[in-house]
Amino acid sequence: MVQDITSLINQIKSENDIFQKYRRIDYLIREKKLRIIDLASKIGYKSSYICHLLRLKKIPDVVIDGYYSKSISSSHIYVLSRLSDSKQMINLYEKILVENYTVKQTESAVREVLYQVKSIGKYINKENTEKLTEKIKEKYPELNIQIIQTRIKGKVILEVKGDLEKSTKVIKSILELIK
Repeated sequence: MVQDITSLINQIKSENDIFQKYRRIDYLIREKKLRIIDLASKIGYKSSYICHLLRLKKIPDVVIDGYYSKSISSSHIYVLSRLSDSKQMINLYEKILVENYTVKQTESAVREVLYQVKSIGKYINKENTEKLTEKIKEKYPELNIQIIQTRIKGKVILEVKGDLEKSTKVIKSILELIK
């Protein structure tokens, strides 16, 4: 049995076909009861990569055919696998073919489907976030301030450490400014 597992692991390491890799990994996890983290360390992959490969299970046959006919790349496949609905995958696959999407364009399209958010606009530059942070710190030096911006959301985290009396006072003061 150990020989069988070692042989499969060696096959996974040398395999270039992502679907064959997925099938062998899936077999080792389901049939040989290997945990993802243990398998990842034996193969020399990160466990997140194993999880990406396992998502390939839900890729529709028409998209798999596109991969084998070299109509789309493995990177496109990985991005498409983020979608859970096969109809959405097929629709986006067709769009990739018709409009010749790059991987980056495919990522944006998947993000739009998943979060109903378009990737438009620009990030606030570091200089502006630092200015804003400094301005808030002048009035509230006890605050820890974090400004986070991704393609799908933005957050401003104002954290005050202290007991309820202190935190309530600061929070009420900030709320008054907003009014």
